[in-house]
Amino acid sequence: MTATSEQSRGRVSDLTRERAIERARELAAPLVARRDETEELRRLPDATMEELVASGLLRMNQASGWGGAELGTEAAVEVIAEIAKGDASAGWVFGLIASHFWLVCLFPPEVQDEMWGRDPAVMMSSSFVPRESGAERVEGGYRVRGRWPFSSGADHCSWAMLGFVLPPAGPDAPPTLVWGLLPRPDYCVDDDWRTVGLRGTGSKTLVVEDAFIPDHRCIDPWAVSAGTAPGTTRNPAPLFRLPFGPALAYYLSAPALGAAERTFDDWVSYIAGKRQVFSGEEVAKQAPTQVRAGELAAQLDAARLLMTATPRAIDDAVAAGPLDTELRARAGRNATFGVRLCVDVVERCMQFSGGAGLFEHHPVQRGWRDVHGVAAHVGFGVDNAYGTYGHLLLGQPVPPSPML
Repeated sequence: MTATSEQSRGRVSDLTRERAIERARELAAPLVARRDETEELRRLPDATMEELVASGLLRMNQASGWGGAELGTEAAVEVIAEIAKGDASAGWVFGLIASHFWLVCLFPPEVQDEMWGRDPAVMMSSSFVPRESGAERVEGGYRVRGRWPFSSGADHCSWAMLGFVLPPAGPDAPPTLVWGLLPRPDYCVDDDWRTVGLRGTGSKTLVVEDAFIPDHRCIDPWAVSAGTAPGTTRNPAPLFRLPFGPALAYYLSAPALGAAERTFDDWVSYIAGKRQVFSGEEVAKQAPTQVRAGELAAQLDAARLLMTATPRAIDDAVAAGPLDTELRARAGRNATFGVRLCVDVVERCMQFSGGAGLFEHHPVQRGWRDVHGVAAHVGFGVDNAYGTYGHLLLGQPVPPSPML
């Protein structure tokens, strides 16, 4: 069922970046206390989801016409990272669902009315690539069936966005990619999320037996990439001309930043009280430990700089006009490199925790697992992210992609 509250239905358009960050920090404390429960449930506890909804922060980049705040991509990174400091799974689900409040604003106005007409806080999960599917064009829309995995937060949402591919219309024609929206009665959620990292995200598989998706619930991903999505007629702010790929990269990378920062803090606390087993010497007084701490802190600062300065550049550029290819490619490169910096931090925190870090109660191993979970997302594949930018540097044509 969808979490709702009176506050969630109110307007959040007066929410500022500073208030949003402060509110996210307030949310983080109770998330820490529920981390064990979240992992056991393999989804966010209802209390967590209710608090996220009631905060209004999920709607930080929903269109102002629907009561949203339109804070921008940099603010999203900062808010998501703060929530992920409390719990990485909560940060991941929060970031994805928050991105969907932005994404739905790009769909035709008819489906915006259909989804949010009674409650502008109604939530949507998504899955862009089916594990198995069938789709065909029919009069007025599409018929689809199949299984769509990795739909984070699906238990708490009453709509889903599915990506599906139509076969080529002819021998020389490419396949057609479509994104379509379905209400909860048209699909079910398969409880198959049993993982090592990001256990609490409930990123389960959506199952569609046979459903009709009308045209007004569909969108062409290439139009989103070009900043010409049909929803921009109703929602004309520059934020809604932002290409999907550069936006999503930062909603998804921000949980790694928050989780790595929290893991480092946990490691510092652990090391501060650790003594050598045989000598009894305080580990924190040893020069190698001090060097490691200083270096890891610098890596986290570098990750935060990359992962806030780049979306700030995106926000500034989209306000002035369309994003150029260089900035689009740089956005993916920097988000990926930021995530890799975070992975390196938690790897070394785990390594320098010794045998104690292997125990389930040790906080460092949890962050280690979760940051690796973020890095496993296909969007942070280094070959694609670095290689796309390398094409530009070496004067080669950049392969077209609706995700760029």
